[in-house]
Amino acid sequence: MSENPYQAPQSTRGGLQLGDEPLVFAQSPQERNAGPEGIGGWLILMTIGLVVTVLSNLLIVATTTRMLGNGNWDAFTTPGAAYYHPLMGPLLMFELIGNSAFALSALVMLVLLFTKSRWFPRGMIALYVASVLFLGTDLLIGMQVPVVAQEIGPSVTALVRAIFAAAIWIPYLLVSKRVRNTFVGQRAVERRATGRLEPRWDAAPAADDAAS
Repeated sequence: MSENPYQAPQSTRGGLQLGDEPLVFAQSPQERNAGPEGIGGWLILMTIGLVVTVLSNLLIVATTTRMLGNGNWDAFTTPGAAYYHPLMGPLLMFELIGNSAFALSALVMLVLLFTKSRWFPRGMIALYVASVLFLGTDLLIGMQVPVVAQEIGPSVTALVRAIFAAAIWIPYLLVSKRVRNTFVGQRAVERRATGRLEPRWDAAPAADDAAS
């Protein structure tokens, strides 16, 4: 008896292989999204950077506070004094408040990092952008103060370093699979553990239209 002409031909080729190993394709969204997870890889460098940010900014705040407490505040802010300039007082307060805020922000980012909060990537992006804006503003104001403009080199270096860091880490936070798989929030972790997919609210109107 001849073969069934309506039956699809069966391939005689074996499965796809890469070298001696068969290729296995992802069959579910969970498998397709699989990848590195947890605080590792490049996130370790980011963690070290946050710790350094906290310590360095606290050191700057302590040094500035101690300097202003030795009578130097009057020398910088009293008209007629040797180092007086109208912008010197606002500049010192801007730096003191800004460095305190960055130390606190970096500490908050460390908490979000180790709790694997979904807000960590957004917070870090905001922190990198704020750092560039703060250092750029500080540089522009400092260039108007003669006593500061004479030693402007460290401020330029700090700004260039901040721009360089933002150019590297912001794209990493946006495209990294490790970041995406690690900072997903507690509800997503529970859904992943039970194998349930996140509901697609955008599909609800289409389902209602089909039912009507």
